[in-house]
Amino acid sequence: MDFKDFHDGLLSCSLVLLILSLTFMIVSIILKPFIALEPLERDLILIVASIDMAFCLYYFFEIMNLKKTFKSTITHIFKFGIRLGISALLFLPHLFFLISMFSLHLHNLQLLMLSLIIIIETLLIGLIFKETYDLVFLESDKRNFEIKRNRQLYLNRV
Repeated sequence: MDFKDFHDGLLSCSLVLLILSLTFMIVSIILKPFIALEPLERDLILIVASIDMAFCLYYFFEIMNLKKTFKSTITHIFKFGIRLGISALLFLPHLFFLISMFSLHLHNLQLLMLSLIIIIETLLIGLIFKETYDLVFLESDKRNFEIKRNRQLYLNRV
């Protein structure tokens, strides 16, 4: 995958997910009396939004180090791909848990926000799995060629 596309995609998906999770959390706290939200459901939403925000902050940390990682050796880039793959695998059950939240009796506004969060999480996980595949499971010759090409296009500009 193209380095610039991956950087921009990971940054935008993480930022949108962070904003939506924060909004979901705030709406469930402030509008609790108006939307007849049970305390258990509110606590569940707070936990889910907190987990989303924690993963978003982790991906922001990875984005900050992305340029430095791609300038380093192939083994560091390989380890970066493995780290991203493991974090996406840890994030995947959270997505299935979010999908199961549709069985709760939530307000329409919360269902809409939940749908948007699920769409953004799916895009984020798909982007990470695609990059992980390109960095870890692609043949070493193709991987090295792509990394050299990306370094020439984006990282070695003076």
